[in-house]
Amino acid sequence: MTAVSSQNTIARQWQLLKLIPTRPPGVEAKVLTQQLQDAGFKVSKRTVERDLQELSLLFPLQCNEKSKPYGWYWMRDASLDIPGISLAEALSLTLVETQMRQLLPAPLLSSLSSRFGQAKNTLLALEASVAGARWPDKVASVSADMHLQPPKIDAGLLQKVQQALLEDKQINVSYHALHQSTVKHYRLNPLGLVQRGQVSYLIASAEPYSDPLRFAIHRFQKVDITESSAVIPAEFNLQSYLASGAMEFSEGDTIKLEFIAKPVLANLLLETPLSADMTCVKSENGDYHISATVHKGWQLNLWLMSQSDYLTVLAPHDVRKNIKQQLTEALAKY
Repeated sequence: MTAVSSQNTIARQWQLLKLIPTRPPGVEAKVLTQQLQDAGFKVSKRTVERDLQELSLLFPLQCNEKSKPYGWYWMRDASLDIPGISLAEALSLTLVETQMRQLLPAPLLSSLSSRFGQAKNTLLALEASVAGARWPDKVASVSADMHLQPPKIDAGLLQKVQQALLEDKQINVSYHALHQSTVKHYRLNPLGLVQRGQVSYLIASAEPYSDPLRFAIHRFQKVDITESSAVIPAEFNLQSYLASGAMEFSEGDTIKLEFIAKPVLANLLLETPLSADMTCVKSENGDYHISATVHKGWQLNLWLMSQSDYLTVLAPHDVRKNIKQQLTEALAKY
């Protein structure tokens, strides 16, 4: 038996042991075969039956032979503390590490480091024989915006922010905002952590106020955790905060946006609408009249400017006037 086939056999049998129930009547080989196939293993019912017979010589497994179909289960009082990691777990951990590393608290990330390593080793051992093990090489998450390099974040400061958020503690910070020339000092009540593109934000209120604000993690120059408990407003909910448009840099106001769009943009918006109530009506000249309720703010303005070749804002009047002014000023620079 080659090293690859040996690894595949061990992984398959390890997964099989995890699928076997703890009580009669158990699960028949046919069902176990399908579950293994769903997990990415190319295996026949005959192979599973042979595995079960071999494993029953080493582990306290029982076959219910009183009636067909024969079900397999663990004997009573058997120890089921089976180490190892399944293919599904290995895939999940690998994707989590890739996509969510900055949102995981440092202590949790540290405790998972061995599992992340085990996940990578599992996929590496199975990649030649199990198609599912190659899944991370076939998927990726990319931004629809201009690709920007992530800002540098001090790992120690990030860990303190995460710890304070986890333990509901206030923090004293030194913060250099993007459009300010001086460093300011705040006592913050951490409320949430949000990853927006390449930038991580701490959502927090600054004493003595209670309204939630955004603080880019990479702009913290100093963070000290205090012994004081964070003051968390009873009405604050991170999902509601996001739904308000806060991470679109909006003050929460919504508007009825109307514009004329060229077909190339209209077709894109028909696939990915601006809002649930968006309407799109084709005009006689081939353009489209689009209407949608959206959050008014910096993100909307940036999008309208980026699509200025393909749309003409009709309403609200102040938005139309602002876009016209920005385009006039931009043109004057050329």
